[in-house]
Amino acid sequence: MNLNEKTITKLVGVFILILGLTIISFYIKSGYKSFGLYIIPIVFIIGSVLIILKENISRWLDGEKMIKPGRWMVKHSRFVFFILPLSIFSIIGFLVLFFAIKLKWDVGLLGWITVSLLAFFPLFLIYGLKFGFSISEKQQKQIEERQNKLFANDKGLTIEMPLFDKNCFISWQSLEAIIYYNYIVNSDFTEQYVGYKLYLNAVPIYTKYEKQWWLNRLFPKDPQNKIIDINNETKCFCEMPKIVEKYLNVKVDIDVKDPMKNTLISSRTYKRGNKITNIEKWKPSNRVDEQIVFDKFNRSIDEIRKNYR
Repeated sequence: MNLNEKTITKLVGVFILILGLTIISFYIKSGYKSFGLYIIPIVFIIGSVLIILKENISRWLDGEKMIKPGRWMVKHSRFVFFILPLSIFSIIGFLVLFFAIKLKWDVGLLGWITVSLLAFFPLFLIYGLKFGFSISEKQQKQIEERQNKLFANDKGLTIEMPLFDKNCFISWQSLEAIIYYNYIVNSDFTEQYVGYKLYLNAVPIYTKYEKQWWLNRLFPKDPQNKIIDINNETKCFCEMPKIVEKYLNVKVDIDVKDPMKNTLISSRTYKRGNKITNIEKWKPSNRVDEQIVFDKFNRSIDEIRKNYR
C-alpha cells in the first residue's frame, strides 16, 4: 500500500469516527434515550476503529491457523473495511437528503451541509480508493520533505523526523540488535513491509526543533519504546547495510527476496512482430522473512524478542 492509499485509509476512518461521534452527541444533546437510535452510530465508531487499525488486524489474522471466514475477510479487506461501509453511508445520506427535500425538513444550513457530505463525500473517497488521486509536483515535494531521513557518524545513528519536528538519536552503545524484515499482508497482496527493527538497551534521545508545529507542541511527550522501526520509506534506507558494516564492524549479507514472487505458477511468451513479451504469474509468500543483521550476544530472533517483551 503506497503513501496515497494509506492517507485515504486514515481519512476514511477519521471521517466515519467523527460522523459516529457527531450523531451520538446530537442524540445526547436532544435527550433521546432509545437505545435503538444509538445502534447505527455505534456501528460507525466500531467500523472506524477497524479501518484505522486495519494493518494491525490484517497482521493478526494473517496466520497459518486463521479460520476461513477470517481469510476471506483479509483477502477482501478493501471491500469489507472501505467500499461496503462507505457505500452504506452514501446510501443513507442520499435517503436522508431525498426525504429532507421531499418533506421540506427545516434542518438549517448546517444540516444541509452535513447531509450533503454524508451523501457525496463517501463517493469521493471510494473513487480515491479505486482509481487514486493525482499528486502534483509541489505536493510530492512536500511529502518527500516530511519523510524521515537516516544518517550516521562515529557517535551513533540519527533519524530526522520532520513530520514531528524532532530528531531521534541512537548511540552505538545502546544498540543491541538489528533485525531485517520483508513480508506482505495477505489482504490483496499489495501491502509489502520492508525495514529494520532496532533493539536498544536504552530509550533513544529525542531533540526538538526550535520551530514546531502547534500540534507537535500540544503533544510534546516522546515515545519511551526501546524498539525502533526504520521502514523503506525512510530516506537513505538503502544505506543501512553500509552503515552497519562501517560503524559496527559487522559483515552484512542480507538475502533480499521478493515475497511477491514465491512460487512461479505459469509463464507465457508472446511474440508480436519484433516485440517479445513474457508474462509470469507468481504465488506470493505467506511467511514473514526476517534476518538478523547484528546482535551483540549471538541470539536467535525468538530470544531477542523474548528479552523485549
